[in-house]
Amino acid sequence: MFSKQDISRYYDLSQVHYRLFWRLDKSKSLHYGYWDTSTKNFDEALQNINKVLARYANISKEDMVLDAGCGVGGSSIWLAKNVGCKVTGISLNDEQVKQANAFAQKENVEQLVNFEYNDYTCTHYPTGSFDVVWAIESVCYGADKSEFIKEAFHLLKEGGRLIVADFFKRDELKGKEAQQVKQWANGWAIEDYATRENFEHQLIEAGFAGIHFENVNHAIMRSAKRLYRAYFLGIIPALIYRIFYPNATKLGKNNVHTAYLQYKTLKKNLWTYGIFWAEKKPL
Repeated sequence: MFSKQDISRYYDLSQVHYRLFWRLDKSKSLHYGYWDTSTKNFDEALQNINKVLARYANISKEDMVLDAGCGVGGSSIWLAKNVGCKVTGISLNDEQVKQANAFAQKENVEQLVNFEYNDYTCTHYPTGSFDVVWAIESVCYGADKSEFIKEAFHLLKEGGRLIVADFFKRDELKGKEAQQVKQWANGWAIEDYATRENFEHQLIEAGFAGIHFENVNHAIMRSAKRLYRAYFLGIIPALIYRIFYPNATKLGKNNVHTAYLQYKTLKKNLWTYGIFWAEKKPL
């Protein structure tokens, strides 16, 4: 099982890849983005996911939002600039928190946004602290996704909304197919992906209602292909890295192969990129 330190270390190791292939300093994004018919380029796709999720969660400037697994703060800053709401972003990586706060100052939104080191499964914030809990490609890192769901329910006000965009593996995968998805997950310091069915069941058990799910594979396919192409650019440097750094961590050695696996398993329909949204109904 991957520890919090393993997850943090993975992002330290992979940040150079995000800078090269995901334009991290400009995009402030560590996710697949969202392509629709109006999206002109990759940079727009990375920002467009924020627009889509904000609409689904019906976020207004009066809302208090928790960005659970905020990365370097791109979504939180987008919400502050484009919606005007207050956002608290949390991460397990100290360097990400520092970068996110620096980006917020640079974008002049530090009065609306703050970033903190925290664990989204046990934040210690008071009950009902937030109107929205927002998570993009971060819940997958929880070994037990129900711990995140229970904490989100605890943190939301009555009538509050949960919005999640993430990877969900196909139910009852077996043999080589299950192994490929697991290998991809482990390469990103993820123990395993949830199935859509199990995640929805956990939402219901926690008390969420008005649960909706949308398969948006079409909206991330171009980004998955981009990452797949990066594999071919990175395979030779990765081999050289293994030779000169034989004692490097398994994550460092195998990260490049995940770019291959994520696309090949997606094309086989072994997983879905999905958006869940749900509500904490008033009693």
